[in-house]
Amino acid sequence: MMRSPELQYWVDSPHLFFDPDVLKLVPKDLEKAEKFLKEAPGKKDALEQINTAYMSMYCAVQAILHSIQYKTTHMRCIVTVLEDYFIKNGILDQAHLDNFLRGQRMEGTPEENFQAAEALIAAAKGIVAK
Repeated sequence: MMRSPELQYWVDSPHLFFDPDVLKLVPKDLEKAEKFLKEAPGKKDALEQINTAYMSMYCAVQAILHSIQYKTTHMRCIVTVLEDYFIKNGILDQAHLDNFLRGQRMEGTPEENFQAAEALIAAAKGIVAK
């Protein structure tokens, strides 16, 4: 995925903004992530299963972003924040971002995406608990 080269670009843009009210969304984000993960295996075909697992991962990523009281309207911004803040500071493992982007591209088997979503939810819970 193409992204902007640095976090400062997004900090200066209108797409990433501080909002202390989003902190209260973290439990709902995690609840939605778990709900999608639970629903994913029951979807009618592999494509829907992978898409639902991706939606689960997206909600977990939103919880991570909301835990630092930021929100964004741009997917590239999410990737940059994860890479330049959470991964570079050792808060999140690169494998979680890689799996998130694989899910977005609808790659891998449903089972691989279920496992990736479960692992990302667990990582998100660890991050937001700090």
